[in-house]
Amino acid sequence: MASWEVPSSRGGFLSLLVWLPVLWLLVLRSWLSGGGGSEAGASPPVTFLLIQGACGHQILGIVNGVPAPERKWPWQVTLQLGSKHKCGGSIIAPRWVLTAAHCVIGFRALEVKLGTTYLYSECESAVVVPVEDIISHENYHGNAFSNDIALLHLAFSVNYSSYIQPVCLPEKGVGMQPGTQCWATGWGRMIEFGEPPYLQEIEQIILPLKKCDDMAQKAANISQNLVQKGMVCGYNKNKGDSGGPLVCEFHDSWVQVGIVSWGVRCGLKEVPAVYTDVSFYKDWIIARMSQASPLDSVGFFILLLCLVLPLGILGTPGYPGLGPSCFSVSH
Repeated sequence: MASWEVPSSRGGFLSLLVWLPVLWLLVLRSWLSGGGGSEAGASPPVTFLLIQGACGHQILGIVNGVPAPERKWPWQVTLQLGSKHKCGGSIIAPRWVLTAAHCVIGFRALEVKLGTTYLYSECESAVVVPVEDIISHENYHGNAFSNDIALLHLAFSVNYSSYIQPVCLPEKGVGMQPGTQCWATGWGRMIEFGEPPYLQEIEQIILPLKKCDDMAQKAANISQNLVQKGMVCGYNKNKGDSGGPLVCEFHDSWVQVGIVSWGVRCGLKEVPAVYTDVSFYKDWIIARMSQASPLDSVGFFILLLCLVLPLGILGTPGYPGLGPSCFSVSH
């Protein structure tokens, strides 16, 4: 097995520091330009916020069961206030969690719990991290659930393990093909009332936006467009955990294509779940991460990337009956 060492000389270290800003600018330019592109019908390209191949990997495979086994969805987190579950979320980098804006409006003293599928567990794999900063989309409108996306900047970086892994993000503007099988996870209500302590999983089939909007209007008994640009629709009896991830598998990596946003009551038949389209907000995500703390967050990834180079490792209007997904936020 080949081995490598980080140069110990002061000159080598200083050279590394000189090149870091250049590498950072190149990577940021690639991200913001949606670099890479894809041909029509091809699988969605993936944004790796750390190093290629280091995100979106399950420790356990898919099974058709509820609750979800431990380590199956290692990017899943619970947003908590006073040790009480409020919403779901996903870890996308060591100090960053992705969630829905409607989950964090009005809250400040939030904590994020990672590494466990049981809400009340004090197991060794669980990690609780205070939220240092909450960044909601500046154009979020609660009445319409448009721009329903937020980032949480954690107080310190978490260490990845078999229980804690980041999910991959799709490239900008990548549309999901109707009929694609995806999965939503969370601790929210599987029925109209009641909240399970164990992480739940539910299969979702991607729907065309027009069909989704027609179904939502019929269920809400209104005749006004509900599903807008920047949203993704899935179909199943249950929805997902507000703020939690909707993930699809591409080339053995799991990519978060949606954030659980809203639905028309829980448990109703022929009613879709609506998610914030992550690819639509890719530029916003990268820009806010870089603005918030370049040295502590994205800059850290570039430093890590330089160190591993020798190894070759490289969304609803306020109508009656409409609201956050049935895995809804607790108040």
